[in-house]
Amino acid sequence: MELYRDIRGELWKMRRTLLIWLHLAVPVLGIIIFLFYYSFAAWSDQGKICGYIEALSIALPLVISVVCAMSVELEEKGHFQTLLGVAVRRRNPVIAKWAVLLGMGFAALLLAVLGFEAGFGVLTGRALLSAERYAVLALTLWLSSMNLYLIHLFLNLAFSKNISLCAGTAQLVVSALFLTGLGEGRWQFFPCAWGGRWSQYLLQCWMGNRVVSWEYVSKNLVCGAAVTLLLWSGFFLWLNFYEGRQCKD
Repeated sequence: MELYRDIRGELWKMRRTLLIWLHLAVPVLGIIIFLFYYSFAAWSDQGKICGYIEALSIALPLVISVVCAMSVELEEKGHFQTLLGVAVRRRNPVIAKWAVLLGMGFAALLLAVLGFEAGFGVLTGRALLSAERYAVLALTLWLSSMNLYLIHLFLNLAFSKNISLCAGTAQLVVSALFLTGLGEGRWQFFPCAWGGRWSQYLLQCWMGNRVVSWEYVSKNLVCGAAVTLLLWSGFFLWLNFYEGRQCKD
């Protein structure tokens, strides 16, 4: 019940901020820009879809760092009293914040991917992928971004928004580089690269360009699960000793 109340409180705090509008405006703006470019670009339909999904995965770390910075700024205004002095269990307000940001992020990704699917279908007059497969791509990007939200919540709570934004920019560069051959054997250990890699493999399999073995998938899933367990364990262990920080960058 305390966690449920914290989630309601988090939604109440965000209702008069730009966070909700940001989750609507960024996907719509991205769809408009890419559809306008694709209306005259000499790419294949497959290349256009892959390019859009890859651009989403690359932009996610920076967007998440901005969203987490805006969310933690709400706590700075109250000198972190909501996080440290209201709840019986200190982790519940942070989990509530994480859950609300994840929910809004999932809605934004669905809008970005399914909105593109609708617009691209009107633009080309045919559907290369079904709506269900587009939804799977959105789910893949969202699941891959869960650790990014946790990382940037930690950076904002422990340090400052400037550190988080710098990390988000670095993750953007890494995620772009690791979509190339530079990422082979390394991307499994960098959560910022997961969304692009997994969505890339799905698209290649669906479009008949590549067959990914189950052994390769399972090995990378185990590696991702180990990294996730390490991140989550470290974060919630650190949270038990968290006492706030100075509210000036």
